[in-house]
Amino acid sequence: MHDLLLISDLHLGSHLKPRMRGEFVHLASKIEDSFPRFIDHYLQQGRLQLIINGDFIDFWNVELPGQEDLPPEALAVARLHAVMDAHPQVEDALVRFLGQRGSIVFVTGNHDAELLYADVRAAIIERLEGALCSDEDAWDASITRTGHVRLDELPGGRIRFVRWFLREEGGAWIEHGHTFDPTCATPARMAPTRGDHLVQTVAEVATRNLSNWMPEIDYDAPDKFSGMDYVRWALARGWRFVLRVMLLYMRTAGRILALWAGSGRVDKKGRAEHDTLLARVATNAGLQMSTLTALEAMAPPPSATRMSGLLSVTAVDYMLSVLLPPVIGWWVAGWFSLPRTLGLAVGVAVTVGVVFRLRRGRKRRDVAGDMLEVAAGVGEVTGVPLVLMGHSHHGELRRLGNVVYANSGSWLDGSHLLVRRDRASGRLVSVELRQWRNGGTTRLSSMDVPWQAWSAGGANADADSAPTQAADAAQ
Repeated sequence: MHDLLLISDLHLGSHLKPRMRGEFVHLASKIEDSFPRFIDHYLQQGRLQLIINGDFIDFWNVELPGQEDLPPEALAVARLHAVMDAHPQVEDALVRFLGQRGSIVFVTGNHDAELLYADVRAAIIERLEGALCSDEDAWDASITRTGHVRLDELPGGRIRFVRWFLREEGGAWIEHGHTFDPTCATPARMAPTRGDHLVQTVAEVATRNLSNWMPEIDYDAPDKFSGMDYVRWALARGWRFVLRVMLLYMRTAGRILALWAGSGRVDKKGRAEHDTLLARVATNAGLQMSTLTALEAMAPPPSATRMSGLLSVTAVDYMLSVLLPPVIGWWVAGWFSLPRTLGLAVGVAVTVGVVFRLRRGRKRRDVAGDMLEVAAGVGEVTGVPLVLMGHSHHGELRRLGNVVYANSGSWLDGSHLLVRRDRASGRLVSVELRQWRNGGTTRLSSMDVPWQAWSAGGANADADSAPTQAADAAQ
């Protein structure tokens, strides 16, 4: 039994598109330099289980001119190879980690849902496990498989792929967390397919059709910008840029609204495969189906499945509220031979009321806050004291009643989690939020896992463990 090293949101390959400014290329170069040293640092600490908790590869941002007409799965494999070829030092570091009998688990995120394709998983196995093969010591790649979700049963020196979550009974629940973000979620998470294609989310459509066409924007803007943030950002760059953004926005809004017509919905075959896999995973995890369906019910409906959600995300509801009432008022006044200025005034008054109502009823997008709210519920439903997620790019460690919630943040700023085990019992006893910087780690906060609270049925919860500040020596 090994300690757990959790990282997420590397977004490898985000620089692989023609329209790219130097900042992104510099970021990719920085990852190539820093990630191998990070892995080597932890290899000196003993054998660990490395859990890459989603968004390892950013398939949304990878563009391959001349290959976009390939079948979906073949295109995903081509994108994978392009990313790994661009990051040879990252690949070598993962091979070294496997070579010291550490296991690597890839948890599927929203930017790398292509890990659900069998050929993509096989390509990763060939590149990482295959690099360790020799005539004298051939490895059986068939041992590596997907669907295995028991954290406490993973052998060393192997790769595992996880569609949704990892679970250790009475210990931890690990998932990327994007299913609690409506713009990044799909229905039927185990097999979100329509024909041979993975169903696109609202965030993916926005990234491919807006962000990828504007190298001036930050790589994670779709994950943190509201509609007004985009407006302020564009206005600061002049009217010509605003015109360009408006044209791209109209194209993007149209494609997002088209998701409701069908392309954002899983077909019957995908839904049936999801249900089959869900039952298999429940058995594997030692959970009742009712537990998994309860977890599915905790997540809000994906935006792509609701017209109201799509109108809200695209701000089309605001535009209709601003434009339609004055036009209708003007026309109705003329029809009844009333002063058109009166009709226009009534329309403007209606617009003000509707916009005010929309603003009052609209909650600002807060991915980190929403994930924190559901963490305690996830722990209670699944019977674990420790819930570990990523996705929000916001490293966090909080105690919520009898549940400790930890978010690994984004590895791009060095944020990661180290979960320690008791050497005698093997149970998970503490979690640390750390940051990798300048060749060493800084422990930002730490917290004990409230094991006794769970073993006693929650009657005697431990007091909150106070976060600590410390610095580990760089190695």
